[in-house]
Amino acid sequence: MKKLLIFVLLAIIPSIGWTSVVKKDLSEAIKDNSVKLDAINFEGGYSGKTTKLVISNTTKSVLQIKVNMGVILSPDDTTCQPLVLAGEEILVVMPSKVGEVNVETFCGNAPYHCPSKNLHYSFSHVGSDTLVKILRFIKTNMLYGNLGQSAVWVITNNSPLSDIYDYEKEVIARQLVELISKTTGRPLPEYYTLHNMEQIPGAPAYVPKVLKIIANFEVRLETPKIMTLGIYNDKGEMIKKVFENQEFAALGHRFGVEFESADVPAGKYFIRLKEGETILQEKMVKVE
Repeated sequence: MKKLLIFVLLAIIPSIGWTSVVKKDLSEAIKDNSVKLDAINFEGGYSGKTTKLVISNTTKSVLQIKVNMGVILSPDDTTCQPLVLAGEEILVVMPSKVGEVNVETFCGNAPYHCPSKNLHYSFSHVGSDTLVKILRFIKTNMLYGNLGQSAVWVITNNSPLSDIYDYEKEVIARQLVELISKTTGRPLPEYYTLHNMEQIPGAPAYVPKVLKIIANFEVRLETPKIMTLGIYNDKGEMIKKVFENQEFAALGHRFGVEFESADVPAGKYFIRLKEGETILQEKMVKVE
């Protein structure tokens, strides 16, 4: 009988303790001094699980801390990038104890330097509702990579929507672009661009030079046509042929163009779908 009573008490005690757990968002807990935070970028990078949060519970309660989306961390070295927290990790910290959790991060300011290894960060603020909404989409679709980072920069750096593109995730990338367009009122891009994105400590994350331009054309022909698709400079000279004088049936057609722009002179270029000398569709692109 005594053994049974002891077993019952042991089963009840943990459940009583957990009923007193206080649940808080990280930003709330910091502001009301329930916790103290130190953040260490142990990877020397800005995207992925690069950073460890060290959270000290200053209360006499068990705290369940949720790392709420959009928290911005500021580096001790102000030449380095702030970090945007995006994973909604959860950590339980016992009274007067310290807990640690590795968190998903994005760069919050593209031109700043990629952080060096073991750089310390502190809490700054929580980003806009728009940023949080985009981070929610990123988490739901597990876009913790260049695609998610490009979307974050659209909000934090006012980067163009055309920067959001991924060959392997084209459908979800377009959904992300449409969400940001609808949320911000910015027009949908007519073409997409690829840039060099690297995580080299001390170097900028984002290189403005466009490496490649991706454009798509959709056309429905009522009668067969002989068409040409190519890239032209501002003098009207074709500098790249996709196809020339090719016959297409009276159907719907979709054409994709990839313009390697890394080594071409800066200026305006035109991607044109033509029938003879008649321009059926045209997209003007800029190379800087």
